[in-house]
Amino acid sequence: MSFNIDLSNSLQAFDRNIEFALEQAANFSIDQAKDFIIDKTGGEFNLPVFAPLIFEPLIKTNLVLPTLRVDAVTVSATRTKNIVKTKIEGRDSTIKEHISNGDFSISMNGLIAEDFATQDYPKGKLFLLRQFLDAPYSLPITHAILNRLGVYEIVIDSYSIPSIEGTKNIQKFTAQATSDEFSEIIIRNNV
Repeated sequence: MSFNIDLSNSLQAFDRNIEFALEQAANFSIDQAKDFIIDKTGGEFNLPVFAPLIFEPLIKTNLVLPTLRVDAVTVSATRTKNIVKTKIEGRDSTIKEHISNGDFSISMNGLIAEDFATQDYPKGKLFLLRQFLDAPYSLPITHAILNRLGVYEIVIDSYSIPSIEGTKNIQKFTAQATSDEFSEIIIRNNV
């Protein structure tokens, strides 16, 4: 017994899908990619910078901090969902009810340094970084990947500033943060 199967229509549709995907990738504009490689001439380490983490200015009544840009940083974002699982008698599985998406848990590992020409310890940048990490406020940030995930503000949960053996002009840091959203509260006197 033999079968004759004509796959030409399926293959043509597949080829059209591949062509469309390649066309979309080719049309990924320079403007859309700009925030991923910010500085081709080099940042703190005189290398092209991919998605730096920028702590935006923080202006509060008791604290004013300027912009801090961290060129050498890796960021990892994890998100949980709030799901209620209800057990039903006589059923082997639970009923799942999606309540909402949870916050993003963000891990940051980075290095700060003085400009490439100097070999000094980055004490000014470390002081500013500590001010941001210790601030009792939500921190506005700019980061290509986090911003695309909808994260524009974070709250620092914990951080660590370990030393690096054999270096004097680089300081390592790690931080754990949680995404935050701007909330506006309206107070009315007549309610």
